[in-house]
Amino acid sequence: MSFAFTDEQVMLQDAAARLVEEVGGSAAVRAAGSSDIGYDPAVWKQMIDMGWAAIVVPEAHGGIGLGQIELSIVAQACGRALLPSPLLATSTATRAIVAAGDAAQQDRWLPAIAAGELTATVALTGPDGGYGADDIAATLIRDGDGYRLDGASSFVLDGHVADLILVAAMLDGAIRFVAVPRDAQGLQAKRLPWLDITRAAARLDFAGVAIPADALLPGDGFAETLRFANATLAAEQTGAAAAALDITVDYAKQRVQFGQPIGAFQAVKHALADLALLVEAATSAIWYVAAVADQRPDEFAEASAVAKLMASDALSKCGADMIHYHGGIGFTWEHDAHLYFRRARASAALFGDPDTQTGLIADLIGLNEEIDHAA
Repeated sequence: MSFAFTDEQVMLQDAAARLVEEVGGSAAVRAAGSSDIGYDPAVWKQMIDMGWAAIVVPEAHGGIGLGQIELSIVAQACGRALLPSPLLATSTATRAIVAAGDAAQQDRWLPAIAAGELTATVALTGPDGGYGADDIAATLIRDGDGYRLDGASSFVLDGHVADLILVAAMLDGAIRFVAVPRDAQGLQAKRLPWLDITRAAARLDFAGVAIPADALLPGDGFAETLRFANATLAAEQTGAAAAALDITVDYAKQRVQFGQPIGAFQAVKHALADLALLVEAATSAIWYVAAVADQRPDEFAEASAVAKLMASDALSKCGADMIHYHGGIGFTWEHDAHLYFRRARASAALFGDPDTQTGLIADLIGLNEEIDHAA
């Protein structure tokens, strides 16, 4: 398995960095995040024109047919600037359709997603924010030739504006995805006032939403979709962590205390070096999970949990220390330090918090079995 980028991947990385530098920046990110929809449609249009919406859509359905490595490249670039966009939500919904949808459903939705004509998202958890079967609060009941959807989902990325929502719901004791259009009767979507002001999320309430039979995805793709979501989110987190560290290191060279830059003090040097180790470790983890997603699917579950755990740790500590080493200015609304801190806390909980990821890893390597046996 090769860990070196191809020439095409390097070109994509350079193009992504240029676009994010062009459209990012504190003022633009804050304005986009605080808008009614939660992102700038003009920026999303540029991403579509560059083919980002089509990266993981198979070529047979009008996409580019690339893999997780390419998606992680653009996610990492977006993470550096905390750039609000439907990329994470729509790419995760694409994964759900590919994993669980039949040929007709893929033909119906994937070409529109690839063309940028349709934004999509996934509703993977209930109001409490857990990502296990017991946490799902949406239920499907057979109703004539179709189904009726009731219950609620929360922390749904772009759930108040996405054109299509792939809802994880319980049916006969199993988790199934069901496709719900934004304008479905009985669906209420409300944007959540949550911690991360650079990313929009919503609560969805379902009251007798009529679901036709062809809107139920027949496959069992919940676990796989969650793994892909974590792989992409981890790349984004690592980009944000690297940016937070770079900004902090630059400031440590400028801020003077006791007649010298604070970066000259050994204690500060050591602390920043520790953060650099966390970022490098997370970087290795995100490229490993991207590679195994495309080349070694049997390792994907463990690699996804490891990447999300390490990326969450790196961004949480880089975000907190960014505030700390910026001193008084780091606590102000005008400085961007709190934006990275907010993204760190919200992203750590999204798609499974660190405790959840640790538990998954323990299960996958058989550690919990050994503990139970020893007890």
